Amino acid sequence: MISGSVDTVEYRRRDNYVYRLTVGEHLLVALHARSDEPLYALTPTGAQLWERLAEWMSVDQLADALVNEYELPVDEARQDVRDFLDQLASLNAVESRATTV
Repeated sequence: MISGSVDTVEYRRRDNYVYRLTVGEHLLVALHARSDEPLYALTPTGAQLWERLAEWMSVDQLADALVNEYELPVDEARQDVRDFLDQLASLNAVESRATTV
C-alpha cells in the first residue's frame, strides 16, 4: 500500500433484482426464479438506499445521505447502512469493490 492511501469498500446494486413501488409498497423483485421468496419488502429508507446504489457508493456516502435526510446520528446511520448492505449481500443483490483513496 502506498503511504497516505486508504482502502475503501464501495457497493453497487446487482441487476438480478428490480425495485418496484406498488400500491405504496417498496419491493425488490427477483428477476430469476428462486426457491425462496421472489419478493422482498423495503422500507422507504431502504428504497432510498437502493436507488443510490445505482452508482458505486461507500458506507460513509450512504450514511451521509441518511443523516441529511433524517437527521440521524452518524454512527447510527452507518450501522443502519451496514445492516442493509448485509441483508442485500445475503440475497446476492449487491456487489462490492475495494478502492484506494
